Amino acid sequence: MGTNLKLFLMAVWIMPFLACSSGGSNKGGDILLPASGKVHEHLSCKENTLYTYSLYLPSSCANRFNQTPGSKKFPVVLAFDPSGDGSLPVKLYSKLAEKYGFILVGSNDSRNMQPPAENEAVVDAMFREIENRLPIDTSAIYLMGFSGGSRVATAAAMYRPIVKGIIGCGAGFPSNVQPPMYKFDYFGIAGLGDFNLSEMVALDKTLAQMNFRHFFLEFDGIHGWPGTKEIEKAWLWHLFNAMKDLHIKKIDSLVASFTKNMTADYDSLVIRARLLYARQALAYSISCMNGLADVSALKGKLASLEASAGYRDAMKKFSLVMEQEQKDQQMLMEAMYGKDLKWWKARIDKYRKNTDPRLSAEDTLMNHRMLAFLGLLCYSNATALVKQNDLQQLKLVIGVYTMVEPENSEPYYVMAVMNARVNDTVQALNWLGKSVDNGFRNKARAQSQPEFTILKDNTKFFDLIKRMK
Repeated sequence: MGTNLKLFLMAVWIMPFLACSSGGSNKGGDILLPASGKVHEHLSCKENTLYTYSLYLPSSCANRFNQTPGSKKFPVVLAFDPSGDGSLPVKLYSKLAEKYGFILVGSNDSRNMQPPAENEAVVDAMFREIENRLPIDTSAIYLMGFSGGSRVATAAAMYRPIVKGIIGCGAGFPSNVQPPMYKFDYFGIAGLGDFNLSEMVALDKTLAQMNFRHFFLEFDGIHGWPGTKEIEKAWLWHLFNAMKDLHIKKIDSLVASFTKNMTADYDSLVIRARLLYARQALAYSISCMNGLADVSALKGKLASLEASAGYRDAMKKFSLVMEQEQKDQQMLMEAMYGKDLKWWKARIDKYRKNTDPRLSAEDTLMNHRMLAFLGLLCYSNATALVKQNDLQQLKLVIGVYTMVEPENSEPYYVMAVMNARVNDTVQALNWLGKSVDNGFRNKARAQSQPEFTILKDNTKFFDLIKRMK
């Protein structure tokens, strides 16, 4: 991105939303803020100190903010990580927050497999915190999440008209929910190696039918938080929507610079014969610019590309791979309890053989998605079996789980819990040790695990706790 464009973008956000108040004496109504320009990993919510969050305030934000009407505010992005690590997205995207002048907040308490009521309590606490303790522009509240965190973010927006937009990464809407009560702008992102890719593609079509303002971005990646390049595109899309809604002033030079840069991206993709991405670049440009500039030339170029033989062939191959993937996912779900570990090893080895020259790029990406899907399938089944106290079936699922994700600490931790539940302290400590060896560091979780009460007087358990954070 060119220097001029960067300068324009900073001006667009900083001028309309303005900076935080510039300090001064501690008069009534002033709130002392954490230091700006640095990541704070664990801050406690004022109303409920059991909930914590990570925070980044751009360096242009002073150390105090006045709550009186007319005080200066920033847009805010509230992020949800599926493992409850709010510092992860805050660290990843703090440079973007600094560049564009928005507050970035990450919840440390929202995580996968929580009951809906518990998630809602976390979300409520975070909203109270950002609205009452931070200098936010309440007309520019955006939610962001990855995987299960994406579903939490979307669920939060469904019943809160104050939410302006969503950046949903690696997963769509929560399951078994009613249609949203309020509309919001939705920017979806998923890697071509993400097992939820087909879900996100389907969601994009559904949002079009529901007349939501939306865009879906694919990138070269797997199931994980996207890179800064993808999140920056999502933020720019929301920025241009703010211009269209007259919330911030349109900058003609910015629009021209953006169009020039995106045209260069498109030309580069065509030269490299990456026609699906080239089509996406055009569609993204149109989605950003429509209503701000004349997009008739872009629409004409898009129509020509979609009519080309090369694009139609690439799209056909992609569609066939997606159909095969859906069939394989169904087969794996049906095989979970009906196949032995020998069968599973052969199947997993097949998905790992991505160096085979006979495999196309699409096949390789599908194999990545299938492994990630199988990991989540094992996690979901293991969680259910723990609740059912079914140790026998759990052993099979954990056997598959550890083959799929041998360096994941979770399957070993689950087995530690189950063995402690049946008072087998030797195996419980053995499995917990494997979990720690594979990176488990959640000391609070281990210390509060009810099943581990029988281990707390054991010196080996104490030694394992010391190895955790």
